[in-house]
Amino acid sequence: MTELEYLKQESGLTDEELKTAEALLSGAKFKAFLKKSIDLNDNLTAANAAKTKAETELGQFTKRYNDEFVPAMQTVTKESLTVSGENAALKAKLAKAKEYGIILEEETPPAAVKPGDPPRAPGSPDPNVITRDEFGRFSQSQSNVIVALADLQAEHQTLFGAPLGNTQGLVDEANRQRTLGNKNFTLRNAWEARENVAAKRAEVEAAKQKKHDDDLTASVLKAERERVGANPNLRSGQPSRYSTYKTSDAKVEKPWQAPRSKHERNADWRANAKAKVLAGAAA
Repeated sequence: MTELEYLKQESGLTDEELKTAEALLSGAKFKAFLKKSIDLNDNLTAANAAKTKAETELGQFTKRYNDEFVPAMQTVTKESLTVSGENAALKAKLAKAKEYGIILEEETPPAAVKPGDPPRAPGSPDPNVITRDEFGRFSQSQSNVIVALADLQAEHQTLFGAPLGNTQGLVDEANRQRTLGNKNFTLRNAWEARENVAAKRAEVEAAKQKKHDDDLTASVLKAERERVGANPNLRSGQPSRYSTYKTSDAKVEKPWQAPRSKHERNADWRANAKAKVLAGAAA
């Protein structure tokens, strides 16, 4: 079979239509015409198949909707109307009972499960309920925060001479650091970092040391000036070195005639030493 015969067979045209087209068109144009006819036939076939499939699916859905969905919705609607009527009747009876004092007013307990919350397994603890131990730990934690802030207030007042402000910022920073994983971060750490406490303490210590040095220097200078002041008339009086001297303590009868030089006063000591040395040599 030649190509032209194959194209004629697949074009879907009648013999009369093929003769007419072949007479009007040249060989190459006739082949192109046949190819386009084949493509149109293929597209038309695919479109018809898609249409048939869509119609079939629509029919199936319509049948399922009428047979399943509509009865189910009707049943739900009837049940909802029935329950609404029963609830209305019960509410009316309850209102009358409360009106006549048969039933006392009670507080509505909070819903065990809020809308949108994931369901909990039966018997599992409610995460929204605070136990006695949890409340005790929370209370102790709050007490510790209050005591720590009071201590920081006093220390800040001593260091800076002013009250500590924005304590909530310290609490927020401590919570932020713990959330980031720094579990040992405390309010004191937050205060020391924010207020640059280390530099302030160094400044205070330096001022104390300078005052101590200045006071010591002034005291020594005052004592020295009082002792050996440049102006004798302003010099403070000093006790005499001889205020406790007694004449009976002197080794001579007339102390004023005692030798004045150190060499003369040590003459007896030198003589005794010399005698001891000679005695030792002789032995």
